[in-house]
Amino acid sequence: MFSSADPLVTTPEEQFAVGNSDFAFYGNYASRCRSFALAWCTGGRAEATVNQHRGTLERNTWLFLLPGWVLMLTDCTEDFRMNYCAFSKEMFAEAAFRLEPAFFQALRECPLGTMTDGMAEGAEAWFRMMEYTYRDKENTYRNTIIRNRLQNMLLGSYDKYLRFGTQRRTAPDKRSRQTDLFHRFVDLTHEYCTTHREVAFYADRLCITTRYLSGIVRRMVHSSVKEFIDRAVVLEIKMLLQSTDLSVQEIAYRLRFPDQSYLGRYFKHHTGYSPTEYRHAKE
Repeated sequence: MFSSADPLVTTPEEQFAVGNSDFAFYGNYASRCRSFALAWCTGGRAEATVNQHRGTLERNTWLFLLPGWVLMLTDCTEDFRMNYCAFSKEMFAEAAFRLEPAFFQALRECPLGTMTDGMAEGAEAWFRMMEYTYRDKENTYRNTIIRNRLQNMLLGSYDKYLRFGTQRRTAPDKRSRQTDLFHRFVDLTHEYCTTHREVAFYADRLCITTRYLSGIVRRMVHSSVKEFIDRAVVLEIKMLLQSTDLSVQEIAYRLRFPDQSYLGRYFKHHTGYSPTEYRHAKE
């Protein structure tokens, strides 16, 4: 059975959340994250999709989530568990204001990864401090302490990115320009896939030809631009089917499909299910 509660929810009164969960809310559900979250697997195994990045979560693998990203877990074992810390957009913005956009581009490119034994020990110690403060409800400086610890973790991660991650990047050349264009294309897809599914729209926004964009995407992810856009649209439809009470007709209107029949054919072509079948399959 799937939990009706999202463990990563924060509120204006409770700007962060800390705990351990089976993440059943995201099991076979494509759901949009509303908070910044850091989580790492403490046991079991699951297949994760973050936006269009896929990977395996098992012990000592980590997961970064930014607000607006779509997460779905499949093939979860019964003993699958993750420690997590979630933060409101406001708290995260305050903690991350010193970080450059390149750091977040790196997270977009690799939202999942594996920790060394030393990193896992450090993450466990950091989590225990976060957990202790989370439970200390009467602490006047509770939010400030948590924000500072989040900032320390982010700055430590950013330092390693600058020292080690940038060493793998090539000097500014044709390849780095194409990488930058690809990241911009991904950002545009996340922003506009609900209203624009034409390859030409994204090429125009990037001020390049459709042929050049096709070459970049094919080189980066071994798929066509249209396939990439369609995957983003399908994730959005899944999220709306599973996380809202919108009718198929209302979803079709929101995503600018001509009608619900067209959306139904589109969705079934990509998933093998009709929207209604998919919505009820996990109930």
